[in-house]
Amino acid sequence: MPDNMISILTPTRNRPDNCQRFIKSIYQTTKNIGTIELLFYVDKDDPSMGAYMSLQQHCYDEFPGFPRVQFNFGDPIPVCDSWNFMAKDSIGDVIIMGNDDLIYRTPEWDNILIKELSTIKDDIYCAWFDDGINGEKHCAFPIISRKWVETLGYCFAPAGTFNFGYNDTWVYHIGILLGRLKYIPNILVEHMHFSKGKSEMDDTYARNRTQERGNLYQKDKIIFDDNAEQRQKDANKLEKVIDK
Repeated sequence: MPDNMISILTPTRNRPDNCQRFIKSIYQTTKNIGTIELLFYVDKDDPSMGAYMSLQQHCYDEFPGFPRVQFNFGDPIPVCDSWNFMAKDSIGDVIIMGNDDLIYRTPEWDNILIKELSTIKDDIYCAWFDDGINGEKHCAFPIISRKWVETLGYCFAPAGTFNFGYNDTWVYHIGILLGRLKYIPNILVEHMHFSKGKSEMDDTYARNRTQERGNLYQKDKIIFDDNAEQRQKDANKLEKVIDK
């Protein structure tokens, strides 16, 4: 396995074209393509499953060099569960939260990232790129280490915690408690979000906001607020690793 392996973990739904754009942007901007693995989770009831299956085969022809581009097709589960599922199968030292409406913009971003993280000797960090919306004020797509995941036993948020949102905020707040935040402004991974007019409001956005399940972000805000004690316990676990 190459040194400084990076795993990008991405739940995706009914957006195969966006997903291909996401993969292409990573391929075109990565310096060391052999150190990047891409893992995806697709629900079995996704109306675009066939397109995703074709995309997986297509990737190895159009984007050669990735050690792995893997689409996992499974039961519909909350995204926090899908990230945990993918994390268990990943092999990267660095784990990045992916999203199918992101576009990697900065050439050789992987070299920049590894250089920035190399200054943190104990590998306990919550890092993030500029997403073109939040900047330094919020860690929208966190980057954590393998050691972080192994210490806490989960990736981004504990399995079963959230319906959809607040996974990034969970990690970010633990980073605040630790004083281990690292914003990397010289890497742009643009979030093409509908709220900023960068994309259309589609079924995937609506599914988590306005359809029969209601606004999942509002429900997850309550869950987040009710679990401050758990985040403090998890920060304490990571603090012990830092102290060593």
